[in-house]
Amino acid sequence: MAPTVADTQHQPPPELTADLTAGWTRWHTARETELRAEHGWLSITAFHWLPDVPTSLPGVPGRWHSVDGLAHLTAVPADGLTLGPDGGTPVDGSATARVDEAGSLSWIRDGRRHIELVRRGSRDAIRVRDPKGPERLAFRGVHTFPVDPSWVIAGRFTAWSEPAVITVETARPDLRQQVTAVGTIEFLVDGKLRVLTATAGAQGRLNVTFTDLTNGRSTAPWRVVTIGSPDENDRVTVDFNRTVNLPFAFTEYGTCPAPVPGNHLPVAVNAGERAPNRVTGPRAVLVW
Repeated sequence: MAPTVADTQHQPPPELTADLTAGWTRWHTARETELRAEHGWLSITAFHWLPDVPTSLPGVPGRWHSVDGLAHLTAVPADGLTLGPDGGTPVDGSATARVDEAGSLSWIRDGRRHIELVRRGSRDAIRVRDPKGPERLAFRGVHTFPVDPSWVIAGRFTAWSEPAVITVETARPDLRQQVTAVGTIEFLVDGKLRVLTATAGAQGRLNVTFTDLTNGRSTAPWRVVTIGSPDENDRVTVDFNRTVNLPFAFTEYGTCPAPVPGNHLPVAVNAGERAPNRVTGPRAVLVW
């Protein structure tokens, strides 16, 4: 049997458990609302690297290419493409756009579809976000493990003197990306000290992308947990109940970076989001 959390901590009082569950429920509801968004992750239906010469891409009007980090689109009004997320100006001739590494831009509209420009591994690509995408239409919620207070663990953050840029694998076999690590988080699991590398998150938070013994069985190949800002003594709380799937777990078009080398927990983290189910076929579709 895979080891689980074995820290010798007292059982939390019922009111603490109730508060934990109530807070998690609010968080989980917001998470599912975000996934249901009209042009959220579940709406992605295509990903195309941009070639270096004008080319027609499957299922997308116009001709597309990228040279020296500048994306180009050539189209005529009959193609029905408009500029910007609000679709104000028809594309008649050429349009160009640039996006920073790891960034994205809602660049072109094709009816209700958004065509998003992204830059990954120093290459430009477009993603199509379609509100009628099969994953979005079939979405019924994210499966999770039951909330478990024993997976709320005290830890300590050690910031590095300088951030480190680390090259990692991604969800795509044709792409490697760089992530910026800022320090380590150490905590006890199964009675042993564990150390994971953290990257900077929004508003001072920390992100930890990791693998564990559940991956490929009950969970996605890797997941991420976001941790609040350290206090004045560098203490943090790691709540694995809020571990989430990265976009690649929901769509085959994700470009998500894998964990930095060494970010593995040799225990079964039976907490947070489970892996979505897929059915086989010409194109795998999630079954919620």
